[in-house]
Amino acid sequence: MKRNKRLMVNLILVFVLLLVISNSVMCAEKVIKWRLQSMGAAGDAMYTATEKFAKLVTEASGGRLVVTAFPAGAITPAGKEFEGTIAGSVEASHVSTGWAIGYVPAGVFYTSSVGTLTGTQHMMWMEHEGLKFAQELYEPVGVHFVGQLTVHPAEVWCHTNKPLQSAADIKGLKIRLGTTALNSIFSKMGAAPVFLPGGEIYESMQRGVIDAFEYFTPSGNWTMGFQEIAKYMYLSSSRSPFDAQSLFVNKSKWDELSPDLKAIVEMAAYKVAHEFFTEIAIQDTAAIQKFKDYGVVVEKLPEDIDKLLFEKAEEYYNEESQKDANYAKIFKSVFEFKKICEEIDIR
Repeated sequence: MKRNKRLMVNLILVFVLLLVISNSVMCAEKVIKWRLQSMGAAGDAMYTATEKFAKLVTEASGGRLVVTAFPAGAITPAGKEFEGTIAGSVEASHVSTGWAIGYVPAGVFYTSSVGTLTGTQHMMWMEHEGLKFAQELYEPVGVHFVGQLTVHPAEVWCHTNKPLQSAADIKGLKIRLGTTALNSIFSKMGAAPVFLPGGEIYESMQRGVIDAFEYFTPSGNWTMGFQEIAKYMYLSSSRSPFDAQSLFVNKSKWDELSPDLKAIVEMAAYKVAHEFFTEIAIQDTAAIQKFKDYGVVVEKLPEDIDKLLFEKAEEYYNEESQKDANYAKIFKSVFEFKKICEEIDIR
């Protein structure tokens, strides 16, 4: 009888001990939740990539870091994702560095930028020194630059309902542009730039608020239904030989992560970015044919417009370099790397 009692007491003690250990593990493995807002609207290829990243991190972390994706405007106003990340309205954002030029002017070289690197060259430059520079630039602002979350090939130069036959046709053109840098360059060309989030382009073209717009590569623009609202599509890699949207995390939220969770986030972003680039490159050729079959006039951009664009872009870059040592450093690094790639024919 005494032996049975002793056994029962021991079993109870073991059970209590297991409960204590279990509770300790649960406390140590506290679930972290992030809200990740994308600059992409629902249905946009960029937002699909945001969702893919969120799912990948949640699964790879075993549910220790649960990331929930939201489209543009869901939590913070569309176009204000970067500011929302700084303020902590969202823990993270998937957004173009071009939308935060006021905070980090040199961010222009991490997104659509005239005459810079191709997508392949850009990803190589990021591994060379671009990522290190970006993290140094953005930390003081209050966000951690994890890396590029989406990278894609040359964009459509523009969609428009006004034919572009020469540089003279740029004057007064109400064109939607996605970065303040592009707005400045196109203003120098005589255009009338308009900033709009991607989700507002379709209606703005229908209402005549804008005459033309740039947004994405052919496949993404087809998905957005832009064949329905613009008669002409002009192709040239001059305006955007690549584009990219970055993953930012509120600095305090990033600092809370354990080293292994940080590594999971970094590797997930890297994987999504490279897969995205490959997928878009494959889809773009088929999409151009779809635009043609739909009846859109697809043409190469006149050379004198390219020439004027390069001229005004160089003028702009040199002006900005005089104002900001970091800008000058990134500008120099990008174009030196471009020369290296050209010398060994890496496109």
